Amino acid sequence: MAEPSRPLPDDDPRPIPPVSSLDAPPDSSDSNAGPKPIRRMLSEGRVAKIIPQTDSGTEVSYCTDFVRNFLRSDYNYITSKFSVASKGKILALDEAFRLAQEWMEARLQWIEAKPRRHLSLKFDHRQIVVTHSLSGRLIRLLNQHDRLFHRTLGAYIAQSISDTEKDDAIVGAAKHIRAIHHLCIPDNDRFGPDGQLIEPA
Repeated sequence: MAEPSRPLPDDDPRPIPPVSSLDAPPDSSDSNAGPKPIRRMLSEGRVAKIIPQTDSGTEVSYCTDFVRNFLRSDYNYITSKFSVASKGKILALDEAFRLAQEWMEARLQWIEAKPRRHLSLKFDHRQIVVTHSLSGRLIRLLNQHDRLFHRTLGAYIAQSISDTEKDDAIVGAAKHIRAIHHLCIPDNDRFGPDGQLIEPA
């Protein structure tokens, strides 16, 4: 199950709201209308075309442009790729998730020990569909990204970390999430049985 998103201030987590079924596109079939136009599998339409391995949803709370743009432009593409990935590709993704999670946990442990100013950030919300167990891990990384951003910015304002430390934390968090996105792009046949990415000849 996906980890429900929580606001960064010390509030109680909200329950996971139900996700309504996605509306199918209207049937425009007409025997005299000629070939149907090709519809690109974008956004919710892409998710609607795949067979989910899990049937749940959650509402993600976010406070950064990175997470907002990721949810809007990349999340549905990535989760659809999870659902059709080969065993080799899943192994490669699992390793990328492991590295990202270890990095995030180490950075959060580091920043939590720093004195910081309290910040009240504006949160927006987006309801998403969870189609694969890896999607839950991805949501957790996005939550950790915003938590790290919030803590890092507070520590920077309190002058307990340097410009370089601030940038390394914020840029590094985004870099590890983008690495997962980049692994989703190659086709399944580009991954060996051991999860290694095969370079094109």
